[in-house]
This record gives sequence, C-alpha cells and structure tokens, in this order.
Amino acid sequence: MTPPSLPSGSAPDLRPRLLHTSRRSRRGRLPSRAWIRLARGHYWLPDRDAERWQHRYTLSLARALVAQRTQLSTAYLSHTSAALALELDMFSQEPDVYLAVSSAPNQVHTVLPRIWVPARGTPALISEGPSDSSGCRDVNLWRRRLALMPDEVESVGEAVTTTAVRTAYDCAFDEPAHNALSIADSVLRRCCQPNRERPELCAPAIARVRQEWAHMLEREPRRRGVAQARVVLGLATPFAESALESAVRWLVLVLGLPIPQVQYPIDAPEGRWWVDLCWPGWRLVLEADGRKKYQGSEDLWKEKRRQDSIEAQGWTVLRVSYGDMMRPDRLGAKILTRFPPAEVTRLRPRQELEWAGMRLEAGLREASLLGQRLPRGSAGLVP
Repeated sequence: MTPPSLPSGSAPDLRPRLLHTSRRSRRGRLPSRAWIRLARGHYWLPDRDAERWQHRYTLSLARALVAQRTQLSTAYLSHTSAALALELDMFSQEPDVYLAVSSAPNQVHTVLPRIWVPARGTPALISEGPSDSSGCRDVNLWRRRLALMPDEVESVGEAVTTTAVRTAYDCAFDEPAHNALSIADSVLRRCCQPNRERPELCAPAIARVRQEWAHMLEREPRRRGVAQARVVLGLATPFAESALESAVRWLVLVLGLPIPQVQYPIDAPEGRWWVDLCWPGWRLVLEADGRKKYQGSEDLWKEKRRQDSIEAQGWTVLRVSYGDMMRPDRLGAKILTRFPPAEVTRLRPRQELEWAGMRLEAGLREASLLGQRLPRGSAGLVP
C-alpha cells in the first residue's frame, strides 16, 4: 500500500481518528452513525473527503491500533501492522492484523468486523452497506508468540511495534511473497538511502541489514515458511522505488524468468535514462507506472519523450500499472510474449515464492499465509 505523492503542503493526514468510550460513558449516548465500531467501545471516524486508498490505509492502521489497545496482555504490532505504523511501503491494500504476544495466546485467530470501502463515498459496516458489498474479504487478527529481542521493538507514537528490520523478517515468513518482498525492499530503502549513481555507497548498510536477518534466521531455522523467507530476504533490494516495482519483480521470478536488473542506466543522445526493471540481453524494459509517477499532462509528455528515446536505442518498453497486477495471469502471459519461445520453454518457476494452491488466474492473495497453517478445529498454529 503505497500512498501517492502529492504537491508540497497538501499531504493528507493518514492517522486514523479513533474514539474510546467506557461502559459507563456509553449509557444512554453512543457515537453518531458516522463512527464505525471496530471493537467494543472503540470507534473509527472516516474522513468524508478521503479517497479510497486513504480509507483503506487509515482503516488498516485503525484496526491494528485498536487490536493492540484491546489486548489484555503485553502485545506489539508486528508484520504488516508494524509496517503501517512505521510507514513502510507494501502492496496489499487491506492486510491482516498481527499482534506479537509474549506467551502462547488462548485465541490465535479472530475475524474482524467486515467493513465495505466503496470506490467513492465513506466506508460502512457490511450490515449497513449495499448487498453487493458481500464481496469484501474477511480481515483477520493473528496473535503470534514471537521470541523478540529487546532491540527488536520500538515505540511509534502511541504504538509499540517491531523494528523495521524485524518487521520485514516476520513478513518474509507469513505474508504472501509479493507483499513480503515489497516490505523488505522498503526497509532496505530506508536503512540504506540508495544512490543509483553510486550504488557502492550503500553496500555497507545493506550488509548490516542482511547480517541482522541472517542472525534472526539462525535463531529460527525450523520456523514454518523459512524457505520463502530466505528467498525473499535474499532478493530484497533498496533500488526498487515502489511497492509496484517489487510486486512486478516477484511476478517475473515466479514465472521463472532471470532476475532483472533494477534501476538500470540506458544512455541516449538526450542523456542517461534510468529504467525500473530490464534484461539487457533481450533489450527489454519493464516500467512500473505507480500512482505517484505522473502528476499532470507535463509529466506524461516528458515520459513519452523518455520512452521514445529509449526505444530509439533498440529497447522494447512494456508499461505495467496497478490494474495490470490485479490480473497477474494476463500480465505474466503478456511479459512472456516478449521473450524467445525457446527461452520460455526452459523456464523453471521459483516455487519458494508461491503460496500453497497459488493460481495466478485467481489473482493476488491479500490474506496472511497463517490461515493455511491453522488446521480446522485447532486453537494454535502448526509449528
């Protein structure tokens, strides 16, 4: 979930407006219908002027904060909930909620109230929304016992979360790989502050983060999902500039294509152009058109001139949008047509980056992978 960039001074406040009422204060007077109940005595007030992505962002953060406040024992925001509080980029629009608890929880899994977020207008509880809102997926709260070290938690405002490095590590195990990779990339960007002109400058910072991840992996060599975690953390790069770029990179690797070059320079008479993803051997470029890339007609004109200049050097440019990633099967087939048929027949998909039962034609998974590890009728997670 990557908020689009806005003109200076117009950035919206994405902190959720929450209200807590005690049982005594609720007698005889409840909040107006504009407030949405997230838990007993806890309400969220959507901004009527917000766009859909803003509603989803603030709702996801509100769910996480309320979950932490209503947990009776000590709990920290972890996984995607920590990522939201830490303002890390992620691809998922409405991720599940995660709490890290210090002892084995009595209840591992809770289904949260279903809230309909329309394309336009304000969100509403499913019981109050239109009949077709039943297509909303269930958002779950997961309580996990995590062996956290003292330096793996931090305070962010009123919340206490796992650190950015630890957050990416946990997501690499328990989130779908496309979302986990986007979060890991975001953490490296924050820790390394990459300079694509001089990538060697951030090498020491990258090495430090990778060493931290390696030490965490040594502590949990048998944790479920370790095969995916090793691959995701190994593929993470600070040079991916958006969650969309990260998700597209996941897709091409799932298809079995070679690892693409990230932020690759192409020299032309007009100057040097940097492209998002490319395979120099096939002269193929993938450009991720996120919401923050173009702010007006002037940006579109500049981008057209840039693409014309790149193609004049003998490169093929394929543009990818968020909408394209919503149909990964179609996008994957489109990308494969740009490669020689003989090369395509030799591809071997990266199975470590797939979730159980994954079918690209079914779309991208938003729910936690923990749901696949919870046997029916069980109160705990399979180790």
